[in-house]
Amino acid sequence: MSKTTKRHLMRSIAAGAVVAAAASIPTNAFAEASEVRFAQQFGLLYLPMHVVVDKKMVQACAKEKGLGDIKVTMHRFSGGAAVNQALLSGNVDFAAGGIGPLLKLWDKTKGRLNVKAMTTLSAMPLKLNTNDKRVKKLEDYVGLTDHKISTPSVKVSIQAVVLQMAAKKKWGADQAFKLDDLTVSMKHPSAMAALLAGGQSVKSHFATLPTSFAELQSGKVHNVLTSYDVLGGRHSTVAMYNKEDWKKANPKLYECVWTSYRKSIKWINDNKKDAAALFHRFTKSKLKLADIEKMVGDPNEMLYSLSPERTMEFAKFMHSIGAIKSMPASWKDYYWENNHDQSGS
Repeated sequence: MSKTTKRHLMRSIAAGAVVAAAASIPTNAFAEASEVRFAQQFGLLYLPMHVVVDKKMVQACAKEKGLGDIKVTMHRFSGGAAVNQALLSGNVDFAAGGIGPLLKLWDKTKGRLNVKAMTTLSAMPLKLNTNDKRVKKLEDYVGLTDHKISTPSVKVSIQAVVLQMAAKKKWGADQAFKLDDLTVSMKHPSAMAALLAGGQSVKSHFATLPTSFAELQSGKVHNVLTSYDVLGGRHSTVAMYNKEDWKKANPKLYECVWTSYRKSIKWINDNKKDAAALFHRFTKSKLKLADIEKMVGDPNEMLYSLSPERTMEFAKFMHSIGAIKSMPASWKDYYWENNHDQSGS
């Protein structure tokens, strides 16, 4: 065999080996994720997620994009701190949480994991309710030793941040933490049960719908203030956020997720009675369907919107008290580019 023929033979063998090796790689080795895991909390704020999951919107989009069968799961948490930990630890892919927890995670991961919001979900006046007849206004909490205020996560949840904002507004810049010692972490359903039962240390609850509605309807509880009072108007309450590495590794699936949430919010606003019925069924709510319809149908109580509203007010406050180190130049700093077509603040 000549040297030339031998070289051709060796090249052919090498080429065959490359083809064989390529053929041995599983067809899904470079595929996108086969599952999307959402973290949610309690209440009507998360209805867009229920719609996305119930109507299998992500799965339908994934099939259209050739991604095959995608599994979508929801994991429930009781507060922003738990949601953020689940996202950082890789136990969920998307976190649904308050603007406060979003900003804390954006600041904490900036330049590393890079967590930003995929979309805004909803706006709602958070209501500070109490069964304590001694408390009619914020200053009535001062000096109480037998009274606790429930928030989903002390210091981290959007409710905890709003309480600090209210304290700063009432008593001055150096008094933002004046009521922090009264706060405890508790799930919304548990906090409502404590208020309605009475005789417990938890006598106030910074509540979301539908628990705030049920509390006030009971006649045993009255409202002290709302977050809209504190911020001077309507503000976004909850957003969906995620890490950059998942977004980059799953570009088609990421697009399916954010477009599904846009469709979900549009469907809710176009079909409010059907949306209320879906929430009632999906969550096995014990509330009357007519009451849920009333909440979903009133934009002053419950608004589903893509546009970030007054989120920079949270950023300014949190930066002023050292809760976040970096001050964003605009809301677009902590929202991914797919949101930048919105009019935000």
